Amino acid sequence: MSQNVLLRAVNISKHYAGVQALRRASFDLNAGEVHALVGENGAGKSTLIKIITGAALADEGEILFNDQPIKENSPGYSKSLGIAAIYQQPALFPELTVAENLAIGRERSGPFGVVKWKERRRVAKNLLERAGARINTDAIAAELSMPQQQLVEIARALGADAKIIVFDEPTASLSEEDTQNLFHVIRELKSQGTGIIYISHRLEELSQIADRVTVLRDGQTIGTRKMADVDRDELIRLMVGRELSTIYPKRRAVLGETVFELKDFGSHSAGIRQINLAVRAGEIVGVAGLIGAGRTELAKTIFGLEPPDEGEILLRGKRIRISHPCEAVEHGIAYLPEDRRKHGVVSTCR
Repeated sequence: MSQNVLLRAVNISKHYAGVQALRRASFDLNAGEVHALVGENGAGKSTLIKIITGAALADEGEILFNDQPIKENSPGYSKSLGIAAIYQQPALFPELTVAENLAIGRERSGPFGVVKWKERRRVAKNLLERAGARINTDAIAAELSMPQQQLVEIARALGADAKIIVFDEPTASLSEEDTQNLFHVIRELKSQGTGIIYISHRLEELSQIADRVTVLRDGQTIGTRKMADVDRDELIRLMVGRELSTIYPKRRAVLGETVFELKDFGSHSAGIRQINLAVRAGEIVGVAGLIGAGRTELAKTIFGLEPPDEGEILLRGKRIRISHPCEAVEHGIAYLPEDRRKHGVVSTCR
């Protein structure tokens, strides 16, 4: 791992309406390093990243890029330095193609504003290959899965010659296979000298990907460790400030009657059919399968996002019909979707 320090955040403090979000927090990142940033909700991780990327200004302290102080940071200026952020919710233009999204902010049109479409697609394909993505350059962004959208974001960062990439909870909605694919891409970026800031609540995955880890608590830097020198229990102790004898212990639950049941349930448009499932009171039932097996489609159909056209739903033994999310809500059924921005808010229910 190179010891060329790309970025230093030194004694950063930030107030928000009387709330001390950061208290003299410090952080540094080497070239060719994956540096994890962890802490409980409210620890100050997001505020520190906003200051690094220019979305917010620090009240005190300084940011240095290649040992040069950044005096007046802004999103545009940080981008010009080669700092890119990839958030849990990708920020693509949904109605544009992948090639068009990758061209924004990078491509300069020719005389009279003529777009060289062949060249645009060629560059987009090259960037996607570098990001490890097999995605059609003419695909509409809104039709891509969350993992595909993240890969397009990575390709966009590569197109901007990013020297530092921030990954903010990148695996929150990814399957194990997608997570491992993302880790492969991150390792490739690291081998090219890119500095990676990696934020995650999934502490068990840090040993696979991170070189160092910095812990924030109550807006302060508690410590920085080599990832090889700490384990999950030590990280938790640093994050919460005390020893925890057990984390979310498994509790014995007394199972009650069947409260929810699917009988020969399916949706032609969603590509699922003949699903039989029963859930008892106090029970957690997992639904597993490979990508494309229909897990997400089943959840969408139960919640009324896809139209069911066969079988039945029984709620406490009584047959119900759900053709719209509002009807699911009225029956006390909730849905925590993969894409929270698109499906996480039902604004038309009374």
